Amino acid sequence: MVIRIIKSFYLVPINKINLKKAKIRLGMIILDADDLKNAKLTLTLILINVICYIIFLSPVAKDYLLLFVQINHEIIYDYQIWRLFTSMFLHSDPLHLFSNMFGLVLFGALVENNFSKIEFLVIYFVSGLLGSFFSLLILPPYSISLGASGAIFGLLGSAFIIIALENPSLLILALMYVMFFLTASFAPGINAWAHIFGLLGGISLGYIFRKYTHPKVVYY
Repeated sequence: MVIRIIKSFYLVPINKINLKKAKIRLGMIILDADDLKNAKLTLTLILINVICYIIFLSPVAKDYLLLFVQINHEIIYDYQIWRLFTSMFLHSDPLHLFSNMFGLVLFGALVENNFSKIEFLVIYFVSGLLGSFFSLLILPPYSISLGASGAIFGLLGSAFIIIALENPSLLILALMYVMFFLTASFAPGINAWAHIFGLLGGISLGYIFRKYTHPKVVYY
């Protein structure tokens, strides 16, 4: 039996962007204290992910980790559907956790400050579940995957929509961001399918929410 462990791994370059009253200058995203203060759901999700990682470091809890990661065989044949959800809060090592949480604070704060709280949660969890679901369909039965980056790629997709709709002059730059992250997804041991379908989910939901329920953000 061959078991493949695949991380939902998120690599983020050292670029910065702003948020709600969004100043996007030279393609850089700038976070300030007010941005983070208003991103309570993003910070809560980061806290939950960190707590889950710490809990499963303990010798006792570590034995139960495999009950919550995504193992396709267990979902298909034993109907352990919860794994599609719980695997979104688990990470394999400190670098995996740090990379995903950095991506979460960067794009999560941007999206949370430009959508309603409910819309933000829908984007995050639906994108994450889409990534898990298509990983279930595409990856081999004994693959093991875990990580939040399907959901984080959904936030990236929605951030792309904000820029594309509100400031088309930065569309090429936004596409470069997306292509960079997608290219990094095809490194060995990374669950590219979670990233791809999470991204598509975020783009679709971001477009629907942004186009029909929100006025334009003024970029300057």
